[in-house]
Amino acid sequence: MSERRTLAHVTASGRASYEVGRGILAEAAAIISIALGDRRASGVLMVVDEAVNGSGLWGDQVAQSIARDALLGQVPCERVAIRVSESAKSMEEWRMLLARALAMRLDRDGIIVAIGGGVVTDLAGFAAATYLRGVRWIAVPTTLLAMVDAALGGKTGINLSLPDGGMGKNLAGAFWPPSAIIGDVQALSTLPERELRAGLAECIKHALIAGSGGSPPGESRPGESPPGRSLSTFQSSGKSVMSARDDFLRDLVVESAQVKLDIVAKDEREEGIRRHLNLGHTFAHAIEARGCDGLSHGEAVAVGLVAAAAAAVASGRMRPEQAVSIKQRVSEAGLPVALVAPVSAASLLEAARADKKGSRGTLRLVLPLASGGVEVVADEDGQLFMVGLAAIGAS
Repeated sequence: MSERRTLAHVTASGRASYEVGRGILAEAAAIISIALGDRRASGVLMVVDEAVNGSGLWGDQVAQSIARDALLGQVPCERVAIRVSESAKSMEEWRMLLARALAMRLDRDGIIVAIGGGVVTDLAGFAAATYLRGVRWIAVPTTLLAMVDAALGGKTGINLSLPDGGMGKNLAGAFWPPSAIIGDVQALSTLPERELRAGLAECIKHALIAGSGGSPPGESRPGESPPGRSLSTFQSSGKSVMSARDDFLRDLVVESAQVKLDIVAKDEREEGIRRHLNLGHTFAHAIEARGCDGLSHGEAVAVGLVAAAAAAVASGRMRPEQAVSIKQRVSEAGLPVALVAPVSAASLLEAARADKKGSRGTLRLVLPLASGGVEVVADEDGQLFMVGLAAIGAS
């Protein structure tokens, strides 16, 4: 069993722990009970990705841990399986979860446990934020992307349809941090390689935000590795992400997650430095809204990082060879660096202007810098955005 690591998830709403290790889902109930403190749970609604809900799988392991617990095992517990896709982050699925909570008479002392990737954590977290004006919830991420990004920071939400028929990412949502996060890297062993690699896009993003070889924003920690060390080791050795050891994956999760957690502790509601976490995302959300190449969120972020690097070069913030290095880093992780199917740049620009990250029609791009780190740039006429699109094949 690999060593268990505990990270602090600190926001203005309170302090929670993030437990990262191997085989810790068997201890899920104990971790949840510690997080709840003196205020015990009166009921549990589990929201589980149906892909991990079968007998012996991760949702089942959490359910068994709860059933065996002296306290949690005595309260009503129900399980809802979600067929995961971006379309599942909808008003209909949100209403369904609220109806299930009502049917089991979940009260203000009840909890919602989200087990799965980004779709499940976003959807279940939003249900928790809005049911009875907010009940506690626990995040149990089972994908790399969720372990380093989606389950952290308290952003919850669902998608809304745009007037032109496209999809608006997370246009309804709330800041509602989980009471605890349980990241078991053993869950990554059953993840399809495409999904596992998609999570590497967020790891690359965090390494770029933290700066080349520097400490993440916040206090430095003597003895800790610079962000991205495990990712760099993975790429230089050419090892398959599917054959990586549990302790390697644990360190990768810890290093990448710490970058985000340090930023969230300074700016919970994205009024300043937290916007840095949107590196590549203005491009990515437009790509997802138009359904380009059927890319997942992580894959769209990967392409968005390449576009952001090109825009950084065009604006004089980065040297051309540095943008090439970022593109190579994304490619070496087995991720796409351009769009394949023809797509209108004007259509992507329209989708980006409808994204929640814009302000009065002005795009806010997060661009990497030559000296390391990133900068938020107002792109009033959309010209930098269009340069980025050209670099990834949109016309």
